[in-house]
Amino acid sequence: MRYYPIFLDLRGRRCAVVGGGRVAERKVKALLRAGASVHVISPAVTPRLALLAARKKIDLTSRAYRPADLEGPAPTRVKTPRGVRPVLVFASTDSPETQRAVQKHAEKVGALVNAADDPRESDFIVPASFAQGDLLVAISTSGASPALARRLRRQLQLTLGREYQTYLRFLREARKQVKDTVPDEAQRAKIFRQLSGAPVMDWLWKGAPRRAALDVKKWLAKVVGTE
Repeated sequence: MRYYPIFLDLRGRRCAVVGGGRVAERKVKALLRAGASVHVISPAVTPRLALLAARKKIDLTSRAYRPADLEGPAPTRVKTPRGVRPVLVFASTDSPETQRAVQKHAEKVGALVNAADDPRESDFIVPASFAQGDLLVAISTSGASPALARRLRRQLQLTLGREYQTYLRFLREARKQVKDTVPDEAQRAKIFRQLSGAPVMDWLWKGAPRRAALDVKKWLAKVVGTE
């Protein structure tokens, strides 16, 4: 296994995207959904990226990439000015020379880099992913076939539907209640296994999500002895 699967907390972290086309736009939109602070460097950008810059959702440097664009103080979690060094860099241009330069400079400043045109020279690759509330599913073929990864993602989206949003909201609340009211670790583990089992999902499949969640809460109250 070449790649180590990981979910990063990028809230308030600086990320740089070099390029302004459709590939760069997809990277930017995903980074913003994750709460990252995004700096785009490109002489031309898509209308969507231009709108995000006008609304101050991203920082935009409207010129060709320069090595100094990745330099600055060490990265931080708090909101940062334009000059702060990024933790992730995405090279998304159609210029091989620029791609290589971005990779080289990212390594120099200690940032991990993803080159859209060359996964073999990237520090990380971006999986095909989707979210249903707190459920985040990511699929990778280790760069062998991004098209297959996208196809598998679509198949799983049909299988893992929106009912999981309600289910996971309930599980988050239930986990807190169990941890607060059940001192025995073994009993807590048993309850957590029951909560993640098929009968609970059956309630969510058969009726309205609100009614199903209330039914499960009643069951949970009996199990932990609060009713």
